[in-house]
Amino acid sequence: MVAKTCQLSEKKKPEKDENCLLLSIILQSESEVDEKEEPDMKNKIIKICVCTIAIVVILCSVLMLVCNQIVVNNAKGKVSSDIENIKFNEVGLLLGTTPQARITKVKNYFFIYRIDAAEKLYKAGKIEKILISGDDNSLDGVNETECMRDSLVARGVPASAIVLDGKGYRTICSVINANKVYGLQSFTIISQKFHNERAIYQAEHLGLNVENIQAYNAKYPKSRRAYLITIREYFARVKLFLDILSYKKDYDIS
Repeated sequence: MVAKTCQLSEKKKPEKDENCLLLSIILQSESEVDEKEEPDMKNKIIKICVCTIAIVVILCSVLMLVCNQIVVNNAKGKVSSDIENIKFNEVGLLLGTTPQARITKVKNYFFIYRIDAAEKLYKAGKIEKILISGDDNSLDGVNETECMRDSLVARGVPASAIVLDGKGYRTICSVINANKVYGLQSFTIISQKFHNERAIYQAEHLGLNVENIQAYNAKYPKSRRAYLITIREYFARVKLFLDILSYKKDYDIS
């Protein structure tokens, strides 16, 4: 009996070893599966994030292009770089800027070219007065309107033909002030083309009592800063529509 028992126990031993081996193989395979699933899950999350960012970028780009095109289409036939195409208006609205760039302090050609344009319009008899609208205490403490007035007077434009609006903190403020504060219904906007297009859209869609708004395009500078402003303008034209809704709501335009 003892011998038989020993034989049986010896026969059962290999079965246990086989079971242990099978269990270890199963556990190892499950571990390998878990290790494979973990990077797969990370890859899926990364792909979802990348796709989401791509969709947002595409939608934002489309929005900027659409807003830009709306503003451009609205300004067709109302802006010109040729002074011969500009009809007579009693007042020219000169949009303000500083004579120097705020950060680098280099000469600001946006300022110089706007002064050039205002001078040409006045001396060509296309306008009789110039309403300079800008910030009378800008971020760097410069009075934009006074700087522009002094530059025009130095070029032979009489001071009596110049009116200062120091509360034109933004383009939309300049347009509203021209109509609501100074009583102008028709005027010629003077700035660079991108600026003129936006100002015209604001003047015509704020519910102001204006008509026959036109603009004379000042020369556009060729510099790195100018290109950055061009890029910024796409964002500004999206904000333009939000501003119009905001100002209509918060201010008594009527």
